[in-house]
Amino acid sequence: MKIKQWKIGSDVLVQTEAAFRAGAHEVFAIWSAEHVKAEVLEELQVDGCIVPTQTPGVTAEGVWVHIEGRELQRIQLDNFKAGRRSVIQLHTHPSANVRMSQLDRAWEVVRHVGALSIIVPHYCRFGLQLGADANVYEREENDWRLWSPAEARERLVIV
Repeated sequence: MKIKQWKIGSDVLVQTEAAFRAGAHEVFAIWSAEHVKAEVLEELQVDGCIVPTQTPGVTAEGVWVHIEGRELQRIQLDNFKAGRRSVIQLHTHPSANVRMSQLDRAWEVVRHVGALSIIVPHYCRFGLQLGADANVYEREENDWRLWSPAEARERLVIV
């Protein structure tokens, strides 16, 4: 599904920032929307924030967060019953380095074509920084494509 513009509810931003700032470790969240069956949409209203039960970890290679399969299944079933879909995955990184790592790619949660993955720097201490310092990736057929800051500012609209 190709979405031209993402309308993000301000309450979703508030919920996400609160979850991200709850600890000095990586945190993962999922944004959801009404499930719409279309190849191309002019806009999609993102009005749900899901913070899965998760366990943060630290190794010599970096930080990570793990979400059990049972929890992911619960989220999928809840979405299905409510006629919704997970459309954007977000997580924090400890520094300004917000590139999508191999681990991020291996543990992707929202992976359908057209989905987004947003990586927020500094554990969100300075806000989500959409269209600025956060990296926004769009899932394409074979990989994730990084948006430019200008594309993020144009396509992500806070309402």
